[in-house]
Amino acid sequence: MVSQKIFKASLMALVVSAGLAGCATTATDLDLPQATARAETFRSEFVVDPRDNGLTWAQQGQLEMIADQYKARGHGPLVISYPQGAANQQAAMHAIAEARNYLYAAGLDWRQIRGGVYDAQGAGDGALVFSFTQYEAVAPDCRGWNNLSMEIDNQRSDRFGCFMAANLAATIADPRDLIAPRTMEAADGERRQTVLDRYRAGQSTASERSDYESGAVSQVGN
Repeated sequence: MVSQKIFKASLMALVVSAGLAGCATTATDLDLPQATARAETFRSEFVVDPRDNGLTWAQQGQLEMIADQYKARGHGPLVISYPQGAANQQAAMHAIAEARNYLYAAGLDWRQIRGGVYDAQGAGDGALVFSFTQYEAVAPDCRGWNNLSMEIDNQRSDRFGCFMAANLAATIADPRDLIAPRTMEAADGERRQTVLDRYRAGQSTASERSDYESGAVSQVGN
C-alpha cells in the first residue's frame, strides 16, 4: 500500500516537472521581429549670389529648418561645405560665417559645426552645402501570417510582436535610439550645490510648488 502511494507521488511529480519544462521558454529563444534603423546623410543647399548683401530671408528660413532637423535627429558634426573654384567662392565663404552665427543663435554649439570644401571648378556659381548624419527607422515586414488554427504542435508564430515593432518604428522620435541608448547629459552642478546647502542648513531640498500645482480635487459642481 505504501509502495503504491510512493509510485503515485513519483508519477505526479514527473508530470508536473514535464509541464513546467514545456512552459519554460527563455527570452533568448524568441526571435521576434524588431524595428531597426539605418544611417543616411541629410543634405540641404542654396546658392549665394555675390550681389546679395548677406543671407536672404528664404535662406535664413532654410537655415532654421536645418537647425531644427539637426537638433531633432542630427548626429556627428554639421558640415558646411563651400564651392572651391566657383565664381561665387568668396561670397560663399563670407556666407558661411553668417550661417554659423545663425545656427549658433538657433541653439547649436560651435563645436557641432564644421567646415568643408568641394571642387566646383567651371561650375559657375556653386552652392553652399549643409550635411550631417541622421537615422531612418526601418519597420519589419509583417506580411505572411500563417494560419494559427493549423498549428497542431502549438508553436508560436514568427510574426508575434511584428505590428508592435512596426508602430515603434513609425512613432520613435530619433531612430538612432533603436541602435544604442543616448548618453546622459552632464549633471547640473549649480542645482546640486543648492540642494547640498539646504540639506546642511536643515531645510527642505524639494522644489517649491505654486498654488497652480496643487493636487487638491476641484469642488466645482459638488
